[in-house]
Amino acid sequence: MNIKLLADSARRDNTLLKDEIDNFQIQAELKLTQIQNGCYTFENEQELTNKLGTINETLKEQLDNLTDKNETFQSEINEKIRLYKQIQDRLDECQDENYQLRKSLQDAHENITESELAYDRLKQKIRILELIHIAWRAHNLRQAQILDIEFNTARTAWRNQIDRNQNITQELQNYRRHGRNLQNDKVLIEFWRDRIILRYEKWKNKTKNKRQIIINLRQQIFALQNNPLPNPINMAGIQDIMTSMVPLLAQIPQYIGQEPPDNYINKVIQVFSYGTGLGVGTFDDAVKVNILKSKISGKYAPVSVQHSAGTNIDTPARFRAWLRYRYHELTLGTRQVSLTKLTQEKFLPTDISETYEERI
Repeated sequence: MNIKLLADSARRDNTLLKDEIDNFQIQAELKLTQIQNGCYTFENEQELTNKLGTINETLKEQLDNLTDKNETFQSEINEKIRLYKQIQDRLDECQDENYQLRKSLQDAHENITESELAYDRLKQKIRILELIHIAWRAHNLRQAQILDIEFNTARTAWRNQIDRNQNITQELQNYRRHGRNLQNDKVLIEFWRDRIILRYEKWKNKTKNKRQIIINLRQQIFALQNNPLPNPINMAGIQDIMTSMVPLLAQIPQYIGQEPPDNYINKVIQVFSYGTGLGVGTFDDAVKVNILKSKISGKYAPVSVQHSAGTNIDTPARFRAWLRYRYHELTLGTRQVSLTKLTQEKFLPTDISETYEERI
C-alpha cells in the first residue's frame, strides 16, 4: 500500500491519503456517537471527560502525524518528479541513441547487402580459381608422371652405370693383381737372370783363369828354358808339378771377393802341399806367390808389388796380409758404408713398395 501511495504521490494523486483521513474521521465520529448514545458506561463524568481528552489528543497526534506524513509524501513526490524529469531526459537521449542505432543498423544492413554481393562475386572467382587449380593439378600430374618415367629411366641407367663401374673396378683389380703377378714374375726372372749372369761370369772367369794359368805356366816354362838350372832333374820336376797342379788349380775359381781371404788362400795352399810333397827345391815361395797372383781377378787385380813401403809381396804370408787388407778395404769398408746408408733410408710418402724395394 505504501508503494501505491508513493506512486500516486508521484502522479500528484492524494486519494489514498484523503481516504485514510476520512476513515479516521469516521471512526472518531463513530466513537463519539457511541459515547453519546450511552453505549459505554463510565463511573463518573470526570472519567468521561478524561477519556474524551485522551481521544482528542490521540486524534490530534494522529492528525499531526498525518500532516507530517503528508509533508514527507510531498517531499518524496517532489523528488519523484525530479527523478521523473531525469528519466524523461534519459528517455529522450535513449530515443536519440535508438534513432542513431537504427540508422547505423540500416547502414550496416546496406553494407551487409553489398558484402553479400561482393561475397557472391568472390565466391564465383574462387570457383573459377578452383577450376583453374584443378586443371593446373591435372597438368602437373601429367608432368609428374613424365618426370617419374624419366627419373626411373635415369635411375635404371645410373644403376647400370654403377654395375658397369663395379665390373670395370673388378677388372681393374684383376689387372692390378695380374700386374703384381707379372711384377713378381719379373722379379723372379730378374733374379734368375742375375743368377745366370753370375754363373756365366763365374764360368767366364773360371775359363779365363785357366787360360791365364796356362799362359803364366807357359811363361814360367819359357823362362826356365831360357835360364837353365844347374840341376835338370829339378827342372823336370817343376814342369811335372805345374802340369799336375793345373787341373787342381782350375777347380778353384778366380778370387773376386766371394769369400774371406784366409779360406781362399787355404784352398790354394792345400794344392801347394801336393807340389811340396814331391821334394822339388825350386818350388819355392816366389813360384807360389806367382800362382797366387794368377788367381786374383776382378776388382782385386792387379796385385801390387809391395804391400807397404819397403815390404815386397814375395811370400805366401805377405800375400795373405795384402789380400786381407785389400778385402777389408773393398768389401768390409763398402759394406759398412752400405749399412750406414741403409739405416738412413726411409719409406717416403711418394714411394710405393716397388720403388722402395728397388732403392733398398
